Amino acid sequence: MRSPPRLFTIMAVWFAAEFLALMLVVHWIGWTGALVLGLAISFLGFRQLSALGQGAAQNLRQAMAQGTMPQTDMLDGMMAALGAILMILPGFLSDIVGLALTAPSARQYLARYFGGGLHNRTRQRDEVIELNPEDWHSVERPDNSARRP
Repeated sequence: MRSPPRLFTIMAVWFAAEFLALMLVVHWIGWTGALVLGLAISFLGFRQLSALGQGAAQNLRQAMAQGTMPQTDMLDGMMAALGAILMILPGFLSDIVGLALTAPSARQYLARYFGGGLHNRTRQRDEVIELNPEDWHSVERPDNSARRP
């Protein structure tokens, strides 16, 4: 007998946790309060996504006019958009994760954690760095071992 795929297991655990969170919120504030809270957070998610879309379009136009592509800004914008989408989706756990992603400090931490090597990966190996003659000097190796590329 085959075991369920990992994604299925993760989704099942997530839905069970969402159901437990819903039951806890209903216990604390009742069905009406949970419904109103869920709708209010979804409304905030729509507003956040709309504002992000307008800001991202403006930033992209500015970057294209300057001839640059700000990768860290794009990563930050994508995480903020993911947070807004999670706020729109039903479920209080997804709302908590979405609200956390709307905080700039959380996005900066995640960008450093996941995208820390972003610039190093996109850099090409055959770049040429030009130096003035006074900016460098030759060093003789004592063991006569030359570095090989």
